[in-house]
Amino acid sequence: MEISLSNDIRMKKKLLITGISGLLGSNLALFFKDRFQVYGIYSSNPVELEGVTIHCCNLTSEDCTQKIFSDIDPDIVIHCASRTNVDLCELNKEDTYNVNVNLTQYVQQSISNDTKLIYISSDSVYKGESQLSAENSQVSPQNYYGQTKLEGESKALNHPKSLVLRTNIFGWNIQNKKSLGEWILGELRDQKRVNGFSDVYFSTIYTFELAKIIDLAIRKDLNGVYNCGATNSCTKYQFASLLASKFGYRTSLVNSMSIDKFSFQAKRGKKLSLNVKKIEEALSLKMPTIEHSLECFYRDYHSALPEHLKTVFLSDRRRTGSIPYGRQWIDNADIEAVSEVLKSDWITQGPKVNEFEEALCRHTTANHAVAVNSGTSALHVACLAAGIKQGDEVVTSPITFVASANCVLYCGAVPVFADVDPETYNLDPKELERKITKRTKAVIPVHLAGQSCDMQAIKKVVESAEDRFGHKIWIIEDASHALGSKYFGYEVGSCVFSDMSVLSFHPVKHITTGEGGAVLTNQEKMDERLRLFRSHGITKDLSKMHQNLGNWYYEQHELGYNYRITDIQSVLGLSQIKRLALFKDRRRNIVNRYNEALRNLQHIKIPYESQECDSNFHLYVLLVDFGPLGLSKNDFMARLKEMGVLSQVHYIPVYRQPYYKSRFNLDSKAFPAAELYFQQCVSLPLFPAMMEHEEEIVIESIKKLINEQT
Repeated sequence: MEISLSNDIRMKKKLLITGISGLLGSNLALFFKDRFQVYGIYSSNPVELEGVTIHCCNLTSEDCTQKIFSDIDPDIVIHCASRTNVDLCELNKEDTYNVNVNLTQYVQQSISNDTKLIYISSDSVYKGESQLSAENSQVSPQNYYGQTKLEGESKALNHPKSLVLRTNIFGWNIQNKKSLGEWILGELRDQKRVNGFSDVYFSTIYTFELAKIIDLAIRKDLNGVYNCGATNSCTKYQFASLLASKFGYRTSLVNSMSIDKFSFQAKRGKKLSLNVKKIEEALSLKMPTIEHSLECFYRDYHSALPEHLKTVFLSDRRRTGSIPYGRQWIDNADIEAVSEVLKSDWITQGPKVNEFEEALCRHTTANHAVAVNSGTSALHVACLAAGIKQGDEVVTSPITFVASANCVLYCGAVPVFADVDPETYNLDPKELERKITKRTKAVIPVHLAGQSCDMQAIKKVVESAEDRFGHKIWIIEDASHALGSKYFGYEVGSCVFSDMSVLSFHPVKHITTGEGGAVLTNQEKMDERLRLFRSHGITKDLSKMHQNLGNWYYEQHELGYNYRITDIQSVLGLSQIKRLALFKDRRRNIVNRYNEALRNLQHIKIPYESQECDSNFHLYVLLVDFGPLGLSKNDFMARLKEMGVLSQVHYIPVYRQPYYKSRFNLDSKAFPAAELYFQQCVSLPLFPAMMEHEEEIVIESIKKLINEQT
């Protein structure tokens, strides 16, 4: 087996990519790594990619370049390394010349005549005064960047098997440096205005579409100089508007302006549209339109490609090889946001906490949000604010994390478990009605896996009990799994059917703050009490204090806790919530794919979805009838693990936990629906950064396991 693999590798042609840490180089490496034996060279930004051999080299050193090329002896070279910042090229001409011209000469001189050399040039070599530039159009660059790329072309063309591609690209970068498309999206996501030049035309192409063209050019051994861009063109303003529309941002944020009104260091051509008929004829194909490239760019975004690129390339990222049931999705915008706070005057409770709370209110439509340091803390302060105390009872679901019941015990009260609905696995309103007594002070419905409980029915049960017993019964939604979900069109967290709603921002949840949580409410009095219990029970509100001895004075009015969240956590949450719609979209796509692939398997039940709910799935829970399969749950999960799929159980019924058994000694037979669910439930991997091939691994592993046993 090892010998066969080695022979197979030796049979592959060697492809060497310079500038592998850049936008195009990294994208090409990912595209070609299964077809060729790929090597990459970087000079300052270390990267790594499984299946690609990567070297560090000072490419402005002729000796270093010649040694690397001699050692690798490539069959094909794609020369991407270049200085591309037009204004910086104007300011640093010596460095620009060394990289864009001298390096190209070193590369050309270091390879054999049989090696294919592909030089990535630019549309900036054209003067940019005619509407459509063909390869025989006047090449009179307007800036030093274009001049050095044109001179680099001449060096590359000294090689007998050279191909020069004049192009303009956009795509997903692995470094903090953003391509035009990424920059526009970042600005729009932050609700910032974008200036788009209405008098600058170009024929830009998505990097992975360009990769397909390069692949075909290699197969046909194409030589010479070719324009390689979209078959049509648009202005920079039109491009930004198309991008905004495609990604669902307001096109009104895109302003039209003339490039003449913008102060650049270097002059730029205005009409850089490319005539691509020559390459279309040579390769017998139709080049993609800009709209098609944008569609591919959008599709890859929703397939989590940007995060995947960063994960597989950056040297400080490692993946275990197994697919976990959940994982956070942190991007460069998140990192930059946190970094800015670390540089600021506030890192504990500062302005970002309030901004995060306001963002939560905007999303959920709740009047108030109180952010805390965990979902467990949020549950605890909600119970404290409701006045839950010794002698009280609080009804909740047994199918939940222990925190939903522990918060009751923290207050000295008793948690009472009501069985779950056999379809939704949520608190059953009929069982709730049976368990409510005159001692019931609150109900904590848990929106398991992202699907809302039947809150209308629960509210009716509670209101009826209030009338019978003559006292307030608080409804505290445990919405830790349900940020982004809707119930009868209302956002979960809006508190339309409850007094308070609790959120969690643990890394596997819909958005993360590392650790964190929040309580939402529409009641001003509850907001005040929540804030009091969050911070030691201390207030500096003059209207609440018994006396005022000065600006420094404060008073403790309750026995509170230090449950405060930090600005560091809050700014991460602020950055994450901007992508909540994307995260929900990705989760839904994965759920739909799972449902379609698994719904007809024997002894499997896919998750039920209530018509009243629009669920932002936190978990994908399969019910598996293990008996007919001849497997235990442990065996089933162990086999999945062997196939690289890490599953989980959500949850062990709380009454089964040793602490609860010793203290309350509840009979599991009193909860038949919860028991059946527990015996059969298995959570499959579900997180927005999942790649399509990971989804496929999960699906094929489940199918294989089921089919082997039936």
